[in-house]
Amino acid sequence: MGGRPALVLVVAGAVVGAFAFVTKGPLAALRIIPKRLHVYLDLVLAAAFAASPLLYLHDFQIIAVVLSEAVAVLLVRMSLTTEIVPRPRPNRRGVVHAANASGPSGGSDAVSTVAATAGRVVGTAMAKVRDSDAPLVAARGLGRATGHARRLGRAARAAKATPDPSQPVQVPPGSSAPSS
Repeated sequence: MGGRPALVLVVAGAVVGAFAFVTKGPLAALRIIPKRLHVYLDLVLAAAFAASPLLYLHDFQIIAVVLSEAVAVLLVRMSLTTEIVPRPRPNRRGVVHAANASGPSGGSDAVSTVAATAGRVVGTAMAKVRDSDAPLVAARGLGRATGHARRLGRAARAAKATPDPSQPVQVPPGSSAPSS
């Protein structure tokens, strides 16, 4: 698959990923869109998937059409079967409400206690990361490392292109000189 069909599928995949990134949920990075709106946006995206073969009729590829229509059906099915209910929360003392209790005796078992604790730990860590500037610092460091690697690559290409080994090669600032 190539051309417009591949572009349409890549863009639609990016939109689905962006929806997941900004929808209010336990693993969302930015909690902007409510879950119910997310479901409606999925239905709009399903309609766009269903109509997408019209964008590449001149370059008709049966696999792309079948894949687009299958994804549209899947998105509609998921949107119509998604049940959005508020999450039951335990009270502050750690006693689980009757509606949230598991097991025949009404008490919570060790697995659900461990899962709840792990969820709280991950949620707290996500909140701290979201509130801190750690992602910006990491992105800045990645940008610096990328720039440094590009400068070293240019210096290496310049060294290869230099026909006379007696000519000095300029090493970018902040880089260590190559050892001989």
